[in-house]
Amino acid sequence: GELMFTQIYKHLKNNGFDVYSIGQHEGICTKPYIVIKENGESEIVGTSLTNDIVELLIYYPLGAYSKLNEYKQSTLYTMKLLKGIRRVVEPMPTIIDDDKKAYMTSFYFRKIKMKEGVQFGTIRFMWCCNDTNKS
Repeated sequence: GELMFTQIYKHLKNNGFDVYSIGQHEGICTKPYIVIKENGESEIVGTSLTNDIVELLIYYPLGAYSKLNEYKQSTLYTMKLLKGIRRVVEPMPTIIDDDKKAYMTSFYFRKIKMKEGVQFGTIRFMWCCNDTNKS
C-alpha cells in the first residue's frame, strides 16, 4: 500500500492545500500551510496490527486568528474523505510560532496496518448445502 505520508500529501495538495514535509518551509508564514510530520508506529497490543501515526502541523499567519478555525475545519473535513485514515482526538493548544510569525496547532491521524511480514489471511465462508431436506 501507499505510505501514509504520500497518501496525505497528495490528498491535501489535490484539495488545494499548501503542504510541506518537516523543515521544508523557509521563512515566515505569509499564507496558511500544513506540515506533515511522521511520528512513527505503535503496536496495537495483542494483535498483528500497528498504528501509523502522522501529525499535521497547521500554520496560519498572525493577525488572522478569526480565520484560523475555518482553515482547521476545512483541513479536518478534507482529511475525513481519506479512506482508512482516522483522526486521533487529542486536543492540541494553538501556540504562536515567533520565527514563522504564525499561529500553530496540530492534529494527529492514524492508519492501522498489518505488521511487516504479516500477510492478511483470506477467510472464505463455505456455505455447505448438503443438508437440504431431501425426502
